[in-house]
Amino acid sequence: MANEITHTFQTLLNNAGLSDNHSSGSIAIDQATEKLVRNVLTVTTSEVALDLGGVSTPGLGIFQNLDDTNFVEIGVSGTMVVKLKPGEQYCFRLSTTAPYAIADTASVELFYIIYDD
Repeated sequence: MANEITHTFQTLLNNAGLSDNHSSGSIAIDQATEKLVRNVLTVTTSEVALDLGGVSTPGLGIFQNLDDTNFVEIGVSGTMVVKLKPGEQYCFRLSTTAPYAIADTASVELFYIIYDD
């Protein structure tokens, strides 16, 4: 099959006199293996490996920092590349089969879904 995952992009900005609206529509993504992991992980101030469950080739990932005070970073061991401030969420394709996360100054809860590629 093809186009099993659909993702829609839209960003709205309204800050005093500055406004912007970006919508590039949606994309359809192929998924070769019918697997996903959906989890809430307690991330400490030491690097924590994300539990991938049965996912062997991580593809698209959706991440949300559930904390209301501290940020969390996501990346590979030793190199964090994405920062989620309190409450933020992002969607991106993983480039590693071993993603890690680390919290700022106190543990946070990280919600994530990772779809097998």
